[in-house]
Amino acid sequence: MMGIRLNIYLFLVTTLLLHFATAATSSGSCLTPNAMSGSCINLEECRFLYELLLDPNLSGNDRRYLRSSQCGYKNGKVMICCPPNYLKLSATTTPPPAHEAPAVIFPESIALNPPPTTTSSSVNNNTNKSDLLPNFPQCGNTIENRIYGGTETAIDEFPWLALFEYTNRNGGKGFYCGGALINDRYVLTAAHCVFEKDLPYGWRLSSIRLGEWDTRTDPDCAADDCAPKYRSNYIERSTIHPGYRKHNDPNDIALVRLTESVPFSDYIKPICLPRASSLRNATFLNYVMDAAGWGKTEKTNNNPVKLKTTIKIKDFKQCVDKYSVLNNIRLESTQLCAGGDAGSDTCSGDSGGPLMFQDVVNGKPVYFVAGIVSFGPSLCGVQGWPAIYTRVGAFIDWIESTIEA
Repeated sequence: MMGIRLNIYLFLVTTLLLHFATAATSSGSCLTPNAMSGSCINLEECRFLYELLLDPNLSGNDRRYLRSSQCGYKNGKVMICCPPNYLKLSATTTPPPAHEAPAVIFPESIALNPPPTTTSSSVNNNTNKSDLLPNFPQCGNTIENRIYGGTETAIDEFPWLALFEYTNRNGGKGFYCGGALINDRYVLTAAHCVFEKDLPYGWRLSSIRLGEWDTRTDPDCAADDCAPKYRSNYIERSTIHPGYRKHNDPNDIALVRLTESVPFSDYIKPICLPRASSLRNATFLNYVMDAAGWGKTEKTNNNPVKLKTTIKIKDFKQCVDKYSVLNNIRLESTQLCAGGDAGSDTCSGDSGGPLMFQDVVNGKPVYFVAGIVSFGPSLCGVQGWPAIYTRVGAFIDWIESTIEA
């Protein structure tokens, strides 16, 4: 019976890994979740991570590390990014090295400032503007541990996601963009989602929903869990980056200021910005990130339920070369290139939404926004054609100088 239970457990966990693995066949060099060099190999060949997987008491942090370590699958088997000393190291007899530990001793790779003594809703105009942005645990903290090819999120997953509602000249309404809450008054999005010349004639952004999950119901319920009614927020003003000129622009970023301060809850809270110097310039090559939204799927132009998918950051130079032959689009270092795997991508209705990664701060997993959905090929989820995202780290100074109390 013990052997049967172990086989069932292994099957279930391996199925979980396959669910999150990219559809691409991967091999060669890769980066571990803590940015160390590794090899993309069969999970069973990486002794330490394979033995970790077999542990019936697998912790949440270990599970997240394993998920983030995936680099695809081959012949139905999970591929994992394995650092050299994990090839022979035993998880059952030897503690993992402190600088690579995937569990609670996983390194604190980002040194954040201590949390502010006041929340962003209670600071005054004399406060340093950077203090208006929350630090962990006031941001990036979620209880729950496909867009195109996506799966439904949990009802309280990605609580910073914002859904943009537009009104046309005849009073009709629709949802066509998204964004991410970054403090109690500001939503981060793409400039083309709020720039009048990029919107259909007569359309305007009329409100932003927070705490939304299923647009067909209010309140939303899943299993025995019900969320409060979503919050509809009116817009005080939108601020577009001064360098933005048109769609496909490398400065495709904007801030939307809400008319009122937003109270935080399990269903509404901000995501962290990559403010540490190491993250401002990071290109995240080969990182596997999360994207979420209500955009186009295989079955519908807009999905009523919030969806999610995982997307891998690709080599930027290759994307520069590829897009240069497509209408002479010039990419710049303020952008990221991600996806391009068949059936897994962000799509038109996801514009402005966040591309997210997890890091560990003080032993806790924290979500940061790395990119903003900007543009891509007209057909979503096309093999070999990654989408382009605004790299948020390049605009931290602009964000901090633009926000107000």
